[in-house]
Amino acid sequence: MEELAIALESPSFRACHDLHLSAIAIFLNIAMLPVPLQNISNLPIDDRASHNAIGRLMLNAVMSESYQPLPPLDPNLDISQNHYWNYHNVEALISCKQPLTTSKDEDLFITVHQICELAFHQMIIDMERVLSTLSGALNTNSVIGDTSEACYFFQRVLRLYEIVNSTMPILTTMRAFAEFRTSIGPTSGFQSFQFRHLEIMSGVRKYWVGGTQNPEGKLHIAEVEFERKYGDRVTQWFEQYRQHNLAYYYDLLVSRAVGDTQVEKVANLQTYPDAKAILNFMQAYDKCQTQFHQGHLGLAIQQLKIVGVEIGTGGTSFKDYLAKYHREEAPLFPGLSYASSL
Repeated sequence: MEELAIALESPSFRACHDLHLSAIAIFLNIAMLPVPLQNISNLPIDDRASHNAIGRLMLNAVMSESYQPLPPLDPNLDISQNHYWNYHNVEALISCKQPLTTSKDEDLFITVHQICELAFHQMIIDMERVLSTLSGALNTNSVIGDTSEACYFFQRVLRLYEIVNSTMPILTTMRAFAEFRTSIGPTSGFQSFQFRHLEIMSGVRKYWVGGTQNPEGKLHIAEVEFERKYGDRVTQWFEQYRQHNLAYYYDLLVSRAVGDTQVEKVANLQTYPDAKAILNFMQAYDKCQTQFHQGHLGLAIQQLKIVGVEIGTGGTSFKDYLAKYHREEAPLFPGLSYASSL
């Protein structure tokens, strides 16, 4: 462990931080890719600070006495009966996929969306960790405190977002959407309450409200039913994350920087390693958000063109609705992209 600590501070580590992090990850048996996230490696902001912060956190975690195996929730549980299939509930998981037609493309359609929903579920868990640790880092008399733990969980959120953004395009391989489209009724992607939850945690407001209105201003049944089932929960999320979301903490961080304009303030923050690290991840997250919405729009255009209709399954003029995000909510972190290119 002492040798590992020395390696983290060595000049060779700083020069080849990706390689060292890969070795550390293998050593600690932590699931990390051997190269940085594509989203992050393409950013103009130097990402070394964020990777070094993550490296420090991993070292602290493995050396901490608090990281001890936990006992089973049920002390009477016979763990010798645990096997891959029942521990992961594989059969129950598969049984959740229930197509309404015999179309093999419908089978794929459900699989892809369920993969994304599982990813969203874990992203929500880890985003809460990001927000909690980031709140703690901002609870200081200085510009910002240690963001290494926030960066650690943020990297995991981004890895999961990459799964979503690499899984959804599989639907472009469908050749028979028309075989089952009419069977799924008003089902629409905007009815994903987990993605709505995640967007609220991110600081997104209400671009989706009224998204299914027809020319007479009447809401489609898809939105009416979503509001009936999840409206109270969405209202609760808005209150819960009103001052506890990524965009809020970004604005708070920027307000502490020196500069006359937003761009100047963001540029000033890049002189603080911990601020620079979290800005890297915020920018990468914003790119993932944009990629998701653009991908959704492209997929809808392709598949509905094949079917030969201009109305989305949720009753929207889908091009107008899916473009609303870019008009009303993006970017989540104003000034960040421009300042990082200076």
